[in-house]
Amino acid sequence: MPVTTSTTLTSQFQNYFSKELLSIVQQETILDQFAMKAPIPRNNGNKAITMFRFGSPSVSGVQTISSEGTAISSANYRALALNSLSKSLSQYGQVIGLTDILRATDLFNSLQQATKTSGLDMALWVDSVIRNTLIGSNLLTSGSSIGSAPEVGTTASPGPFENADACNTIASSGGINVYGNPSTLNVGGTLTQSYSALNSATTSTDCAMGAAAVLDSMTRLKRNRAPMINGGYVLATDPRVARDLMRDSDWLNASNYGNKGQPFYKGEVGSIYGCRVVTQTNSFVSLGSATAGDQFVFNTSGGGGVNGVGKDIIASFFFGNESFGIPALTGDDPLSPKIVITDTPDKSDPLNQLITVGVKLYFATLRLAAGNTGSTGNPTWYLVHRTKTNSNL
Repeated sequence: MPVTTSTTLTSQFQNYFSKELLSIVQQETILDQFAMKAPIPRNNGNKAITMFRFGSPSVSGVQTISSEGTAISSANYRALALNSLSKSLSQYGQVIGLTDILRATDLFNSLQQATKTSGLDMALWVDSVIRNTLIGSNLLTSGSSIGSAPEVGTTASPGPFENADACNTIASSGGINVYGNPSTLNVGGTLTQSYSALNSATTSTDCAMGAAAVLDSMTRLKRNRAPMINGGYVLATDPRVARDLMRDSDWLNASNYGNKGQPFYKGEVGSIYGCRVVTQTNSFVSLGSATAGDQFVFNTSGGGGVNGVGKDIIASFFFGNESFGIPALTGDDPLSPKIVITDTPDKSDPLNQLITVGVKLYFATLRLAAGNTGSTGNPTWYLVHRTKTNSNL
């Protein structure tokens, strides 16, 4: 005798739609909190961000007063010097379109979600612009391949890039780059100090970041007279590199130390030798290569962790204060980020069939070169430390 089952009368069943939305996968964007922020007043006649610095202290103007009561000659007066750094601002934007039928029938609040998504997208864009400028990688004007071109001065065709400091020089020679673990310098004088050498290195003590490497980079910043941020230096790094440091006996979890009245940074996870460590998920990762220019090419696919040849090479930042500048992103500045919602009919949409949610931003990142005139020279108040990771993630 036939038995009627749930599989017999399938047409009566329908999917149940839960209105509980899953969380959006968000990037941890943290770089803007370490920037010098400059407001851009309305109607100031300038489409660039400009910052100024007086000359460094010097003893060249100190004179011996050989005779009592004799004034120092005006020819021997100490002259003040004022340097300026500028970079043109660029406007960025994005638009999401929603139809009137969607708005009338959607289960979820698509307008609200479009607004939230627009804000998150632009925050990721800002973080990427900061990251790539500090690295020295050129920026494409739009699209998902941000940072896919090598830096100015390499053999490949450069994209638009200003404030062209020499970002391909090694820290020991006055540049900003540290490759591998500088503490592995041995009696023979070998040091993982080039991109190709870092790619070839397969020993964790040579190519993964350790406590001694952190101490060496902090010492380099101190020698460069980089001012501290809230009394110390900051390491902004990938979670995999932070994981390597957490296994060191000198690591101190953020939950175990007091900040002496200072708030925790966004993304702060701990400290090592007093250097506060913050993690970011929007790291600049390049694929290991014997070609030096590849360190400026963002690798979207990834070669994976651990210390083999051709594996991920991760860029971390050691920051002193005033390492870089950006426009102020909050307040009443006319060029600060804005969400624009258009929901009224016009000649292009007379029946008001489309609602658009747009976000726009006027932005640039300016690397602040310490002690240099004009826009050239090496920025010495931050370091880019490229390493592999002991993690296989």
